[in-house]
Formats: sequence, C-alpha cells, structure tokens
Amino acid sequence: MMRAGYLDNLRGIAVIMMIIFHASYDMRMLGMVQWDFSQGFWWVWPRVIAFTFLFCVGLSLNYTHVPKINWQSLKKRTFQIGGGALIISLGSYYFAPNQWVYFGTLHCILAGSFFGALVVNKRPMAWSLMFLIIFFQYAAGYDIKWLSSLLQRPSLDFIPIYPWFWAVLLGIVIGPYLSKSHQLTEMRSPPFLRVLATHSLKIYLLHQPIIFGTLWIINALNS
Repeated sequence: MMRAGYLDNLRGIAVIMMIIFHASYDMRMLGMVQWDFSQGFWWVWPRVIAFTFLFCVGLSLNYTHVPKINWQSLKKRTFQIGGGALIISLGSYYFAPNQWVYFGTLHCILAGSFFGALVVNKRPMAWSLMFLIIFFQYAAGYDIKWLSSLLQRPSLDFIPIYPWFWAVLLGIVIGPYLSKSHQLTEMRSPPFLRVLATHSLKIYLLHQPIIFGTLWIINALNS
C-alpha cells in the first residue's frame, strides 16, 4: 500500500494523544490527580482521539481498496484487528468485569474498516450514508440509546459503529481530494511519527499495561 506522508503524521499524532490521555486517566484511577473525566476538556479529548483514528481508517481505505477491494489485505487486517479487539475485551473483562470493553475503539475500527471497504468505491453511497447518520444522530436525535438499552451498560471504552461510522465515511469521501495534493501525499514524516503510525496496533495493545504498571509502581513507592 502506498504511504502518504500526511496520513502517517495524522495517525502518529493520534497515537501520541492516546498515550497522553491514557496516562492521565491512569493517574486519575490511581488517585494521583483529581481531574474530572466526565465533562469539559477531559470528556471531549478522547472523542477527538477516536475521531482521528476512525478518520484515518477512511483515508487509508482510499489507498488500499481503490479501484477495487483488496480482499487479501482486508482479510489480513480483519484477523489482526479482530485479534487485538479480542485481547482488549478479554483483558478488560479480567481486570474490570463490571466495565469490560465489549465494543471499544478497536472494535469500531474493525467494523469501520470492513464496512468502509464495501463502500469506498461507491462514493455516492458513502456521501449519502454519512449525511444520513449525521442527520439521524445529531438533528433527529436518534442516538445509540434508541438501538438497545443493553448497549448502555458501563464500559471503559464504548465507541459504537453507529454513529461513529460517519468519521470513517468522512475519510473515504475526503481522501480522494487530499490525495490530489502532492504537497500532502509527499509530505515528509518525522521518523518517530512514521514509526508510531506503522506500529499503531502494537502500541495500542501494549501501551496501557506499560503505562499503568509504571504509574502503579511510582505511586506505590511514593505512598
């Protein structure tokens, strides 16, 4: 797959934001800070991070599945991300059974990647779906609560495919316009951002245990 410099930069920045946010959240869980994550900046920030990752999914689909779906790549990505999502669910169920992650960011990326691949070459459909989701979610008020009360159980990370699929669709429909800019596609990525972008899934799976474990030891030593 062709690598676009701006996409590596954007995904790398999203990884950095994710690491900083989770470190901050872990500090709150360990009682090291008293920040309120239920409102204001701390409520908005994780949603900005989730949007950035999903937007990048849509952008990358334009490079992988145009002019036709690359089924081999889609199969490989489905197994990789699906395995990661399963690890997240099982791990969170073990450590936090009352708030386990049954459909978090990685699960949404998995679903968004699959469904996005089906419409990336059908741009009128992608535009229509995006506007329909935005209308029903934000104008008509049909948010996730009307789908099923079951989905409203507490979770450490809940990013449902509806309405978040609109972020993937936005990347799909905007991607072709961005790819026409040589300045963006040939943009040089700092080595560290390129590494973060290339290994974003591994980092996603490993960063929390490392961060939480390190902070737990620091907090224990200072107690």
